[in-house]
Amino acid sequence: MSATDQADGPSTSRPQQPRRHNPPRLQSGRSQVHSFVRFVNQTLRKVDIVWLNYEGARVRYKTLQPDQFVDVNTFVGHPWIFRDADTGDKLMVQLQEVFEPIGYNINEGWPPQRRVVRISIPVYSLQQRCLQILRDMVPPSRVESLDIPLTLKQEIQELVASKSSYNNNNSKSHQNST
Repeated sequence: MSATDQADGPSTSRPQQPRRHNPPRLQSGRSQVHSFVRFVNQTLRKVDIVWLNYEGARVRYKTLQPDQFVDVNTFVGHPWIFRDADTGDKLMVQLQEVFEPIGYNINEGWPPQRRVVRISIPVYSLQQRCLQILRDMVPPSRVESLDIPLTLKQEIQELVASKSSYNNNNSKSHQNST
């Protein structure tokens, strides 16, 4: 042992834990830059259009039926996400999970042209899609009896819980808005 080791005593340092990088929370920021969009549901599912407010809370703006659209006047810095209205499964727009509006340019003329934003189903992995189908076909009380690995049973149960939570939150927000 060297003199410095003796003076400092035995090392009690623990291995450093890797730092987890938490992505910034998505939320709307203050903006005066207008954006004019048309959200088009190009799926065969009912789609919830969800605005992320100034605190990052999800605010259901509208539910679209298949092939339906809605015109929205929004602002730059106001993110939007899209969910299957029945299951809460993530949907996509322009190959992204989050839509960030682009500002209206006065040089484009008046009235403004709406930017068309097409809502689509992402490419789920085969495993994820199979789990979604099992979630929808197998009653929750029967998941344990499936002849599949325990990890897959747990993933189905998580999907069932997520769907139930999404539906409960939607029914509460619907009651609050009526």
